[in-house]
Amino acid sequence: MKSSETPNPKAERLIDVAIRRSFIIPSAEIYGSPAGFYDYGPVGCAIKHRLENLWRSEMLQKEGFHEIETTCILPEAVFKASGHAENFSDPVVSCKKCNQRFRADHLLAESPGFIASGAKAEGMQPQELADAIRKYKVACPNDLGELTDVTRFNMMFKTAIGAGEERVAYCRPETAQGIFLDFARIVRNYGSRLPIGIGQVGRSFRNEISPRQGIVRVREFSQMELEYFFNPKYQTHPKFESVKGEKLAFELEDGTVSECTLAETVERGIVPNQIMAYFLWKQERLYIAAGVPRDKFRFRKIPKNDTPHYSRGNIDLVVDTSYGWIETVGTAYRTDYDLSSHAKASGTDLSVFVEEEKKKVVPHVVEPSMGVERMFWCVLEHCFREKSPEKDWEWFDFPPSIAPYHAWVFPLMRKDGMEEKAREVEALLRESGLIVYCQESGSIGKRYARADEIGVPYCITVDYDTMKDDTVTLRFRNDGKQARLKIGELAGKIAALAKEGKVNADFA
Repeated sequence: MKSSETPNPKAERLIDVAIRRSFIIPSAEIYGSPAGFYDYGPVGCAIKHRLENLWRSEMLQKEGFHEIETTCILPEAVFKASGHAENFSDPVVSCKKCNQRFRADHLLAESPGFIASGAKAEGMQPQELADAIRKYKVACPNDLGELTDVTRFNMMFKTAIGAGEERVAYCRPETAQGIFLDFARIVRNYGSRLPIGIGQVGRSFRNEISPRQGIVRVREFSQMELEYFFNPKYQTHPKFESVKGEKLAFELEDGTVSECTLAETVERGIVPNQIMAYFLWKQERLYIAAGVPRDKFRFRKIPKNDTPHYSRGNIDLVVDTSYGWIETVGTAYRTDYDLSSHAKASGTDLSVFVEEEKKKVVPHVVEPSMGVERMFWCVLEHCFREKSPEKDWEWFDFPPSIAPYHAWVFPLMRKDGMEEKAREVEALLRESGLIVYCQESGSIGKRYARADEIGVPYCITVDYDTMKDDTVTLRFRNDGKQARLKIGELAGKIAALAKEGKVNADFA
C-alpha cells in the first residue's frame, strides 16, 4: 500500500458503493484525485443538506439561537491571537528513503510492538514519539526506510490578501473564530444580554499530513459549530432540570464505560458544568434522529494533557465504525480564552455589561463542534443494509428526515397517459414542499431497487387504475408493502409519515 493506513475491506466497499451511487465523488477525478478532497454527488449533497438542517433545527431553532455565516479566509493576526499560528500542528516524520511524510502518532499507533505494549500515542510530545518510534523499530510503511526525527507541522493553509502578497492570511481551520470576531456586534444588536447562542455551518480547511479513512479525515470539510456565551458566575442551564435524569454512555479517562445521568456527570466532575451536559444530551438526540443507534456511540472524556490549548474540559462523541471508534463531535469549555485573546490583540472591548451586577464581564463559552463529513460517514455505515431474501440488493435505511428524497414517482408504463400523469403527480408533490423525483426507465422492480439503493423511503406508482380513479400505489421502502391512496391525499400522508419516521406499511 502507498499509505500508512491498513486495508479495511468493509470501509473500502462502502466507499465504492457511495461513489457508484453518487453520494460522493473524488475531487478532480480526471486529474488524479489529490488525497483528502471529496465532492458530494446529487444524492450525497441532498443528504448533507438535510443533516445540516437537522442540526439547525435541534441546536439552533429549538433553542432560539442565532445563525451567521463568516468568511473562510482571515488575516494572520486572528490566528496569532487565537493560538492557532503557534499551536495548531501535528507531529510529522519523513522517510529518509522515499521522502514521504506521515503523522508520527498514527505510524506509532499502528506498530504491532506499540499496540502490544498497551500504550497510547495520543497526546505524546515530539520527543516521546521519536523515542517510541526508535524503541519499537517503526519504519516507513512504503519501503521500510528509516524515519527522521519528529517535528511539528502547522496544518493551516497559508495564503495572502492582495496582489502583492502584502498581508499574510490563512484559510480557517475552524468556523469558530468568525463567531468570536462578530460577537460584539451581534450581542449589541440583541440587547447585550447573556446567555446568547451563535452558530454557523461552513467550510474549514486543514492541511492534513496523511489524509486517510475516506471522508473521515479530509483537507476541506464542513463544520456545524455553536458558541454558547454565558456569564461565568452562572454555569447552569435553564433546561437542565427537565433533562437531568437522562442517561448518557461515558468512556472515562481510565478506559471504563458506564452510563451516567446528566446530573451525575456534573456532580462527579466528568463534565465542567450543566451547560456542557445539556448540549451532550442534545447531541445524542441528534445522532439518534440521524439513524445512528444509541449503542453505537458514546461520550469520551479527554485527558487533560490531550485537550486543546484553549480548553478547560473536552468531551468527544465517538462512534463505532469500521475504522474503530472515531471522534465525530468535540464539545469544549473554552472559558473566555478566545474573547480575551482577541480583545487584547485588537484593542477592542469584548465584554458585556451585566445589568444585575452593574459591571462588565467577559463571557465564557461552551462549544459543541460537529464535523459534517464524519457524521455523514457514520450515517452511511449504520444505515447500510446487505442483500436479504426480501431484497436482492443492498440498500440504505435512512430516516425520512435525512433521506435524499421524500419519494420517487414512477409511471407503470410510458404510454396511455401514465407518463404525463406521473409528471403531474411529481409537480403536485413538489408544490407541496416535498423533494421528489420522477423515474421512467427500467422495469418497475428495478426502479424500486434503485430507490432503495439510495435510501428513498417511499415510491409512488401511477398505473391503469390511476387513469380511472385518481388513486396511486404508495410503496414503503423497508417492508416493500403497498397501500392505495387518492392523489389529493398523497402530499399530506407522505409529509405525516416522514415526520413520524414511518417507513413500513403500518398505518391505518
